[in-house]
Parts: sequence; structure tokens; C-alpha cells
Amino acid sequence: MSRGPLAGVRVLVPRAPAQAQELADRISDLDGEPVIAPVLTIEPGDPAGLAAAVEELATGEVAVVALTSPNGVDAVADAVAAAGHGGSVLRRAGTIAVVGAGTAARLVRRLGVRPDLIPPTATTEALGEAIEPGTGRALLPRADLANPVLSRLLADKGYEPVEVVAYRTGRPDTLDPAVLKRLEAGEVDLLAIASPSTARNLVALLGDRPWSGRIVSIGPVTTAACERLGLTVAAEASPHDLDGLVAALVAAAHQ
Repeated sequence: MSRGPLAGVRVLVPRAPAQAQELADRISDLDGEPVIAPVLTIEPGDPAGLAAAVEELATGEVAVVALTSPNGVDAVADAVAAAGHGGSVLRRAGTIAVVGAGTAARLVRRLGVRPDLIPPTATTEALGEAIEPGTGRALLPRADLANPVLSRLLADKGYEPVEVVAYRTGRPDTLDPAVLKRLEAGEVDLLAIASPSTARNLVALLGDRPWSGRIVSIGPVTTAACERLGLTVAAEASPHDLDGLVAALVAAAHQ
């Protein structure tokens, strides 16, 4: 019986609880051992701001909607439902743009809407560069700690960026003691880092404890954040999405 490409490989999955299982399942399907260790919490953002944004969509006042994460899609979908609208309300915007395939899939699943634009590279900078110049309001429902580059790029292209805090990212008080013990004992081979916030929170939660394992990053923005924290990245995903991250984990496991 053949064994999968991650057989015997222990992979830390430091994602928010609602997001960890999909990656963990993908690792298990390849015969790896996922070690789930949430270092992020996803908390409500600005419900009043989201409600106002939905009404602007409904009245056709939005030229562009730019969605940069599945969490942002979830927040918008909840606000749309709370206002009594269907997913078609997004179609009243001139352009629906999403950062990558994972965000596009969540948009289809939650609101039944396919985006007009997905950039060739799954970064917010690539998203801003891919949106055509224009005028009008550009709705950006994002995390509280979102990179400001998207707003700058859209403003330079003639839009009026409207930032709405769709959700907030927090940090749990501690890591699971069993996970800490495994990290200290060298019982984790790879760490799958899917965002700058993940890297920052993981470092904060580890503190001065010794740990080992090689880091696999989802993309260049996350890699840069890791390097600023003094972390060495063994492999970077391409494309910068879940599929790419899984492929990078496999590649790193065989280096």
C-alpha cells in the first residue's frame, strides 16, 4: 500500500479554529499529521459600518467591491443577510474583485456570486494593480490590521476607498500546553504560516521557549513578516493559496 507524500511529517496548523480544519484535512489526506494550534481569533468588526456599506451597495453607490479574505466574505454575507438582501446586491457594484481562489470560492458558497476579477498573484498589492482605473466608491471590507497598500493603489487610480472593519483579529492567551511540549521537544517538522498575523501571534505566544521546525509561508507578504521577526522560511507557496501552501509543505518535506 502506497503512502502519501506527507507520511510521517508533523505539521503545525496555527490558524483560527474555523479555518484550521480544511488545511488539517488536506494534510491528513496526504498521510501527514496535522498539529492544530490556533494562534488567531476572529472577532466581530464594525457591524454599523458593514450595514451602511450594504445599503450603499443596494442603492448602487459602489463602483468596486474588493474582498481580500474568506473572513471578509463571511462578514459581508452576514451583513447582507441581516439587511434582508440576497447575494445579488453585490452585483449592483461595477466590479467585484477578490484576492484569490479561496476568497472566490467562499463568495460563491456564501452569496452565490462569482467575482469579476481575480489577480494572477494572490496578494492585496496584485489585487490593487489588477483593478482598472475608474471613479466612485471602492468598498474594502477587511481586517482591522489590513495592509494600507490597497487603499493607496485604488486612490491613485481615481477611486474613493471606503475602508470598513469587517472583522478583528485577536490572539488567544496561550497555546495548548501539549502543543508547546511538542514544539519544545522537536516533535513538529513543519509550521504552515498563512498570514503575517499568524507569524506575529505565534512568536508572541512562544515567547522565549525553545522550539524547532521549518517554516512554510503562504506567500511573499507572509514571508517578509516572518523575516522581520527573525524567522527563516524554508519554502514559499506558489500560488499563494491553500493549494499552493499544501504543495509547498510537500516540497519542504522532501528537501
